[in-house]
This record gives sequence, C-alpha cells and structure tokens, in this order.
Amino acid sequence: MSRLVQPRASSEVHTARADLAGSSLTSVRLLIVADVRLYREGMRDSLASRRQFSTVAAAADEDEAIRLVARMGPDIVIVDMATRQSLDVVRAIRRADDRPRIVGFGVEEVEGEILACAEAGLAGYVPCDASLDDLIERIIRILRGELLCTPRMAAAMFRRLELRESMLEQRSIGTILTAREREVLRLIDDGLSNKEIAANLSIEVSTVKNHVHNLFEKLHVTSRMQAAAHLGSHLTVRQRALALAGQRVPG
Repeated sequence: MSRLVQPRASSEVHTARADLAGSSLTSVRLLIVADVRLYREGMRDSLASRRQFSTVAAAADEDEAIRLVARMGPDIVIVDMATRQSLDVVRAIRRADDRPRIVGFGVEEVEGEILACAEAGLAGYVPCDASLDDLIERIIRILRGELLCTPRMAAAMFRRLELRESMLEQRSIGTILTAREREVLRLIDDGLSNKEIAANLSIEVSTVKNHVHNLFEKLHVTSRMQAAAHLGSHLTVRQRALALAGQRVPG
C-alpha cells in the first residue's frame, strides 16, 4: 500500500531511479497534477492501491506541483493536459527539476498537439480513451527508457527534427559565411572546379582555394560534397537562393 508523501534526500532519489530500471518496479514515486479535485483525488487513490507505487501525491496547480517536486523528488509527474495552461505547467516543472519524467494524460492524438507536448518536455503521453492499466503500463515503460508513440506520430517528430536541422543549416550559411564564400559555395554546388570558379568570379585560383578552406572550416566539413549538402537538397530552388543570399528562408 502506498504511503503519504515523505521528503527524501537527493541521493535517495538517484538511487531509487537506478533501481527502477530493474524488473520489480515497486518503488515508483508519483505526482499527479490536475485542477479538477475529484479527478486528481480519484486517480491518486486508484494508483496508490497499486503495488508498483510507493508514494502518490496530487497537486492542483503549478505552484503546488513545484513545491511537491522539490519535497518528494518524484520519478514520474502525471499532468492532466486538460488542466489550464498545462503546457506551461510542464515547462515550469522541467525548469524546476529536469529529472522527473513527465507523462501527459488525456492527450488527443493530433499531430500538432503531440508535437507541442513533446517540445514542452513530455517523456510520453496517454490518449483520451486510455484506461488506468494503460497509464500504468506507459509509466513503467517510460521508466525503462522506452519512447512510446504511434508510427504516424514518430514520423511527425522526425519531420519536425528534420525541419529544425534544415533551419539551423540555413541560418549558419547566412550568418557565418561571407558573401564571397556563399558565391563559392553556390558554384561548388553547381559542380565547378576551383579553376572554373576562379574564372566565373574573375579571381585567382589561390583565392578560391582560400575561400574553400575557410568555408570548410566554418561548416565543419572535409569535402566539397559535404559543403554542398549544407544547402539542403530538399529545399526548393527559391529557398536555396535565399539561403545563399543570407536571407531568412520561410518555414
């Protein structure tokens, strides 16, 4: 049977988290955050009766959640995503202590909402139609280091990461390369040799070599192919032109 909240030292928190990677998973400390009293107390009482959880506490809002995070060192914080400003609550908990894993429940499996939850700092989520057993299974698997989502949501997350990487590359081209280096990079991307670039720009071959060396250093690459790849083959012609001109590429 779970007991009431008891403060514990930071070293105990780390030890408990290490133990949770094992097979028993019987010492999990939970914090539930929900602004509907009947909801949070009902979930608290239901989870407290399960053998996997040694301590279960509940908070009504962000301030109370932060106090309890500091006091009890939870392994898992469960946030009702229907709670007012739930994403702000998640971010506040992450700022206060980045060790607890945060699980959102009552999440609609809509791409935009899932991505917003992931970016706010959720380690996992439970959809609106999930049961208590589904929630418990998700908690245990998250504590074992598993990332759980549908293939469609996983694809959406990878697309978002790819877009972010693309934006970083575009920014780096526009901000760290000089105008002449961007011209050289464009011609490298067109497949021109150093001699051909020199003729195109009416400069010496040795000057081209210096520009190539400098842009390799700035882009942290070792070949012309790697340098050209920084333009992003997936970009449109207009986007590539904007990147080379040092202008912001629209998302």
